[in-house]
Amino acid sequence: MRDAARMPDWDGLRIFLALSRARSMAAAARMLGVDETTVARRLSRLEKEMGAPLLERAQGGLTLTAAGEAVRAAAEEMESAALAAERRALGADRQLSGRLRVTAPEILGKYFVLPALQAVHARHPGIAIELISTIARLDVTRREADVAIRTVRPTEPALVARKLARMSVAPYVRRALAAVSYADGVRLPLRNVEDRIPGGRVALRTNSIATVLEAVRLGWGAGDLPCFVGDATRELTRAFPGEKPGWLDIWLIVHADVQRTSRVRILVDELARVFREGAILLAGGASV
Repeated sequence: MRDAARMPDWDGLRIFLALSRARSMAAAARMLGVDETTVARRLSRLEKEMGAPLLERAQGGLTLTAAGEAVRAAAEEMESAALAAERRALGADRQLSGRLRVTAPEILGKYFVLPALQAVHARHPGIAIELISTIARLDVTRREADVAIRTVRPTEPALVARKLARMSVAPYVRRALAAVSYADGVRLPLRNVEDRIPGGRVALRTNSIATVLEAVRLGWGAGDLPCFVGDATRELTRAFPGEKPGWLDIWLIVHADVQRTSRVRILVDELARVFREGAILLAGGASV
């Protein structure tokens, strides 16, 4: 491999890092928003520039070669520096325009985040808002999102977390005590519904709260749902009515470098207002 001082441009390394994390051409292409041909071409060019293969096919997907491991370490340092520069530039931006990317679980996104975004858009139409509705954890440090709504407090020291509200969660059912559960990696930090069902049979796993709601409504089995949604769904009843619901804290998360950006600050204030006004609803004390 050539001397690390002659590292290629950041764009090629960015594609290489996506490949090393996604472990497939198709997944890396989706992550980057380009086609697989572009990814393959850039990898080939990068390997030619470095004078060594960086990735090889193995069972379970692409894996790094020894040369790839060395390049990844240097590329991750470049990525950290590039992201820090982006965050600091955003943090110094006082304009009420530009992109603002928000992520939230789809149920909270629909009922709480979207009204806050609408209020911001009405006052500041120059802000280009993106809402990514997913229970999966997007990386705020790597700017996969500028603002995140989560039900687990982050541990990264660079992230600032603000508690917005508490949400009650309970198992709901229409019929048949099988379970509708969340996929590994996106489970709620509560006692899982399948642990309370004889035999623990899981009829369906999914990474979507909205899909759990629809599956339970269709009669697949019992599933954990926010009480403000489950109580308002006519076909459903609580699977264990004698049990008190569990509680999830709802956190608003931003990176310390961007929290004073004008458009971020305006959105944070609006989100805090919407969740504050919805506190009783989230606690299960009212219907949708």
